[in-house]
Amino acid sequence: MMPRIFFAAWIATAVVAMIPADAAAAAPQSAVPKRTIEEQGYRVELDLGSQVLSVSVPRDLGSEAGAAPIRPTLAEMADADFVSASVLAQKAKQFDDGLYAAIELAAEQGAGSFSGKAAMLESLCRSLGASSQAPLTAAPATIVAAAKLGGLNVFVSAAAQPMVDRLVTEFQSDALRSKPLAFYTWSKQLSAIVQQDRMLQTELKDKLGTEAIVRALHGDPRARATYGNYENLLSRLTNPLAYPDLRGPLAQSDGGSVDVPAKGIYFFPPSQSYEGELIKQLYGNRPIPDGFNLADEMIRRIRSGQLSLKPKPTSGWYDYQTWALEPLVIPDSMPEASHLKLDDAYRKQLVELFKGLLALTRETHIKQVEIPRAGAAAPGPQVVIHISPELSAEPLATFYYRRAWSYVFIRWTLEQTFGSAALDKLHRLTAAGPVEPTLAEELTTMTNLFYGAHVLVSQQLGSAPVTAPHLGSGRGDEADTKPFVEWQAKLSDDPDIGADARTMVPVFFDEGRKKTKVWVVLGWASRNVEIGFAKPPAARIYNAAGGRVERDTPRLKFQPRYAQLAYPVTAEVYVTKILDRAEFRALCNKYRTQAAILKNLE
Repeated sequence: MMPRIFFAAWIATAVVAMIPADAAAAAPQSAVPKRTIEEQGYRVELDLGSQVLSVSVPRDLGSEAGAAPIRPTLAEMADADFVSASVLAQKAKQFDDGLYAAIELAAEQGAGSFSGKAAMLESLCRSLGASSQAPLTAAPATIVAAAKLGGLNVFVSAAAQPMVDRLVTEFQSDALRSKPLAFYTWSKQLSAIVQQDRMLQTELKDKLGTEAIVRALHGDPRARATYGNYENLLSRLTNPLAYPDLRGPLAQSDGGSVDVPAKGIYFFPPSQSYEGELIKQLYGNRPIPDGFNLADEMIRRIRSGQLSLKPKPTSGWYDYQTWALEPLVIPDSMPEASHLKLDDAYRKQLVELFKGLLALTRETHIKQVEIPRAGAAAPGPQVVIHISPELSAEPLATFYYRRAWSYVFIRWTLEQTFGSAALDKLHRLTAAGPVEPTLAEELTTMTNLFYGAHVLVSQQLGSAPVTAPHLGSGRGDEADTKPFVEWQAKLSDDPDIGADARTMVPVFFDEGRKKTKVWVVLGWASRNVEIGFAKPPAARIYNAAGGRVERDTPRLKFQPRYAQLAYPVTAEVYVTKILDRAEFRALCNKYRTQAAILKNLE
């Protein structure tokens, strides 16, 4: 077994957060990765430790300036001989959506040790007097309106109805707040949940009414526990909350008094994101200049060191998923960089991949993440052995490792919320319904798939894979790579790869222009990629009997290989109309090309 880089992958904090340490930590000397080729009666042993692979994208005039054919799915571009990072990311996207959808239903209805927020909200509405003959003020009416939007069993009196109706009407007239997007269109239950919880993201500006909510929660220990547990889940399932919630006033109430601010407090606050915090920092209260591109600004800051994506003790799953994308924009800072030489065209493709995967990742968290408002060679020997680079997937070993670690993190989060036994009973959702494997089984599968890709690609590049707690089989490299190798061999049979990922995801609302800036994923395109040897590996040649060949050695011809690289076609644009998946995909199907699609967005 090849020794690997060992480093502390998580530290204990008050919330038992798991935070990876720097991969640059001291590491023991590792055995040099080897590759053996047996051909024409010879055995060639390659020392990969000195190998440097070049990756380049030849210029293709047919795919310049948005003219590349756009396909709705990856089904025709998934090459089992060379797996694009896009294909693995597509697999992850389908799983992530289904996992999040399953957790939404479990959190609403209750599962395992978590009692469910539907029961909490129904109890809270009764305590706030939804059925009494007294009118409701704005804050309690917000809770009742949310419960009604969620389809909960809440009776609203004639006296309370006018305020509830007004809030619901105002909410539904704002598509940015109320329109179900992403997987929330899969079922009426999910659509109801997103509207309910989006309503509960309303800022509470009614001081006396908010204090009444706090007292009602404080007086119901079960509802209070569910509220606290759900807020903890939100901050780990997506990210830390962007604004204060009611847990502070609830703790204050334990001392016998309650005093909430007149504004700036939320029942279910939205969560932070790097892009959301950046747009608020730059243009929170001033006009946004023409030509500003948020994704490009993020990339510039990541490259300059102004923006670090390294997860913090308070980070949630979204931070971990975003951190996994960092190698795409600063590949020279990754451990595998010493074995790679990338041309500018390939680096540009990695940037496009970053933008596309960030948009797809954000869409998974669309309900909870905040949408802020802001302004020729000589003849050789007779025997020639041709050697091409061995690479089973795009050479992004750190991306694969960090993605695997994100599944370790979310598994821990779900076990803390629902109990480990609950994951053996919950199932990932799809638009057609639940899948057969349990969440526990699929989380193991996804962790092992990405970690297997990391180990295999690391070996093929000539670098040592990373180990961390809860990753790997403990039975050696071959066992660790097996999940990826087996999945790769049956890639065409995986239904997730052929799923449609085209989407529009809101990023922020521009108050000056009265338009929403969105990230759109228009589909998939492909380019040829050339993988060669910038520096060939050292070689030793043996004969059939195992002896070293010192004379009349065969000529080793190191030559490139070619593969197809799939990548997402993306854009960042202003729109006045938010489209859900079905609406956006219909528009893409109608107009087909990138230029035509963007021209016809409203």
